Order: sequence, then C-alpha cells, then structure tokens
Amino acid sequence: MATGNREDYLLRILRITDGEGVAKTNDIAALMNVSAASVTEMLKVLADDGLIEYRKYRGVSLTDEGLAQAKRVRDKHQIAERFLMDILDKDPGSAHEEACRMEHVLSDESARKMCRIVGAADMSGCEVCGTDCLKNTSNIPLNHMSAGMVGKISHLKCDNAEKIKRLVSIGFVPGRTISLVNRTTNNGPIIFHMGESNIALDQDLASIVFVLTDQ
Repeated sequence: MATGNREDYLLRILRITDGEGVAKTNDIAALMNVSAASVTEMLKVLADDGLIEYRKYRGVSLTDEGLAQAKRVRDKHQIAERFLMDILDKDPGSAHEEACRMEHVLSDESARKMCRIVGAADMSGCEVCGTDCLKNTSNIPLNHMSAGMVGKISHLKCDNAEKIKRLVSIGFVPGRTISLVNRTTNNGPIIFHMGESNIALDQDLASIVFVLTDQ
C-alpha cells in the first residue's frame, strides 16, 4: 500500500488527537472523505506495522513510532509550504497543495536545507532536524565577524521573506564558505569574500546570516 496514503492516515490521526487520546473511525473517515470500511482496513495495516494501537469500537491512538512519523511528515509539509511561499512566491493555496505532495517524498537532508534558507523557523518539537537542529549549533551573525575570520554559512534567520530572497539571490545560502575582508565604518557596509568575488553587505542584512566560524 502506498506510503503516502499510510502517512495521510497518520497525519489525520495526529490532527484529531494532537498526539494524545484516541480518534474515532467515523471522525477519520469524515476528515478524509472515505468510507468507514476503508478506514478500518487501513487501521489494521497500521496496527500490524506498530504505528497505531487500534481496538474495534474504542478508537485508535498513535504509538511512539507512529507519532514520530506523523510529526516528521507534518514538519516537512510546514517547511516546504513556507519555502514555496517565501522563496518561490507561490500563493498560499498552491503552496499548500504542492507541499501536500512534497511532504511524502522530501528527504530529511533537503528539508533541513530548506529550513535553513527560509529563516530557520522555530518549530517546537520538530522531528526533521534532530541533533542537527539549529538550536544545537554554535554560530554568529556575519556582522559580528572580525576582519580575516572565515566561516561557513549555517542558516538565515529573519521573518521578512523579501530580505531572505535578496540574500539568496546574491548567493548567501547555507553551506557556502565566506570570509570578512574589511569593515568600512561602524555602521557602514561590510566587505565579504565569497567564491571568487567580494560583496558589500549592509549591517541589517549581515545580521540575518549566521555562520559557523573557524576561529
């Protein structure tokens, strides 16, 4: 049976129960617009796989493994949806529909990279990043670097999508190596070297880009 279909059921159960309590078969059927018989058939499969606990007439609850899988797919959806809207300028409706398809095939690695580009949204309990979560890294914003320091871009962090897109368009994306060449004045632009070019960045934009430094 298709993985996406199974994950859709786990997501609906998570939506109904919020990870606690039980979901009734009829409630799942109504939410997915399918028959109660179809729901019962799938619940048996998910129970055999250890993803849910199912007792006929008593409802269904997610096991620890089922909850983790459901949250992982939900988090990938949220990351993909924000990326599509903030970086690719998709309208909310189109972004949601496309994210529904992406959530089932998006790798953890790709989801982490997208999360770092869209501004490192703080998603409490996110299942995608794990120990690689940005909250577990030591990094500094570019405007705190000193002349001669070298680092690798870790992530961007800003709620303003236009600023994020501006930075991405000129090459400030996670994984790139960057060094600070010179500061003009305390409040003036900062000169960085990235790739084969020197780039001037104002203090505001520099404060959005976080790096892991070699020093």
